[in-house]
Parts: sequence; C-alpha cells; structure tokens
Amino acid sequence: MIDKNLIEIASRVNLADYLIARGEHLKKVGQGYVMIEHDSLRFYENTFNWYSKGQKGNTINFLCLYYDITFSQAVNELCRFSNVTTTTSQDSKRVIAYLCKKRGLDYNLVTALIKNKYLYQDSRGNCNFVIRDWDKYPIGHEIVGTGDTRYKQITSHSGYGFYIMIGKPTDVLFFESTIDLLSCYQLYHEKFTHHVLVSMGGLNPSVIYNVLSLSDDFKIWLCVDNDKAGDNFIKRIQSAFIQSKVFRPKDFKDWNDCLRK
Repeated sequence: MIDKNLIEIASRVNLADYLIARGEHLKKVGQGYVMIEHDSLRFYENTFNWYSKGQKGNTINFLCLYYDITFSQAVNELCRFSNVTTTTSQDSKRVIAYLCKKRGLDYNLVTALIKNKYLYQDSRGNCNFVIRDWDKYPIGHEIVGTGDTRYKQITSHSGYGFYIMIGKPTDVLFFESTIDLLSCYQLYHEKFTHHVLVSMGGLNPSVIYNVLSLSDDFKIWLCVDNDKAGDNFIKRIQSAFIQSKVFRPKDFKDWNDCLRK
C-alpha cells in the first residue's frame, strides 16, 4: 500500500513544472498552460482538462493517462521529481531512540507525532518530519539523519516549514529546526494556548513572509540560535520593518541544548 502522505505530495505537484522539466512543449495561455501538440489539453497548477477527450483530473491521473503507467509508478515518479523519498519503514525504533535518548524529547510527544503522521522513519532510518501547507496537505519533509554523520535535507516548496498549531493563533514562533521547535514546546507546552510554532529549516526568511501573508495581526517571535548567524538573521528581519520579539534560551546555543542540559 502506498503511503497516503506520498499520494498527497504527488497529487499536488505542478503539472506544467513537471512536464517542462521532462521536455514536453507547453505554452502559457491565460491562467494555465496548453500542450502544443494537443491544443485541447490544458493544465492548471496540479490539474488538467483534456477537453477533446472529456478527461480531467489531478497530476497523478494525468501521468497514468498520458504515459500509460500505473498509479504507484506515477506516485514514485512525482515524488522523485519533488526529491521526496518513497521508501518508508514500518519500524520507528531508530527514530524514537535518536529523538528520545540523544535529543531528550519526550517519548509520548515523539510517538504522538508518529501516530498522527507528522513523523516517520524512512528505509535509511532518517527522521522525516512532514511539512504541510496551511490546508494541512503534506507537501514535503524536513529530514534529519539519525547516524553519527550530520545529515539534514528539506524537500518542500519554498515558504513552508513543519509547524504545530495550538488553538486560534495570535502569536507565531519561528525556529531553525523542528527539533528545536519540539524542544521549546516540551519545555513550555503549558504556556502555548494560541500559538503556531514553525520550523524554517534553517534561517529562511521566506517562511516568515509566507506566514505574514496570512495575517498582519500575528505577533512574531524569533527563536533562532544564540550565535552570530542568529544575531544577523534577527537584524535582517527587523531591518525589513517586520515587528518581532526575540525568544532565545539564556546561556545555551539553541533550544535542544537547553532541553538536554
């Protein structure tokens, strides 16, 4: 059975982007694209309508129809295009051991993320934190290695990061990583009643701008690392006239160090 998250990611791939990358000839027409060889075949983001054949559907449906491949082949192809791994593991022991024993996260918190499909272990034993858009559709992952060698990767559309939403939010907290986000949440979870906690997957201002496009009334908190890069990022955001407050762990480099020590 194909993982539901992977199906969601594949179905939301922009068809024009995929087809152009594949070498198909398209031209822009109005709000969508048309395939030059078939002028009745139109593409609108992740949907298509082949008017002359009476066929329409999403990105996966189109690949199955046009290239005569199976549903699973289409999902795998589109996930590869999005740089998303299609091989998952039913075993979560390595992820749980890494996050709980090495990173100090609470076992119940980690297993709740797994149960609710916000976290899974891939075939290489990596942590895959599921990134969702604001409609809660999966669109990528923040991947963290569990081995001795440091490994991180983001597979998502620019402007999105892993997030936790609590209540009707008025405040948004931005972190450099999901593990820092979860560490802060574990330390202060009783105080979070109307908040969104967002991982930027690094120092990525596009994630902040994306959130601000939802509402001008959000109170912004920068929860980045206590280092020179974090200092420069705060100056950059505040120099862009984004009203924000700083919330960083005193005497520690980052939130996970604070949690563990």
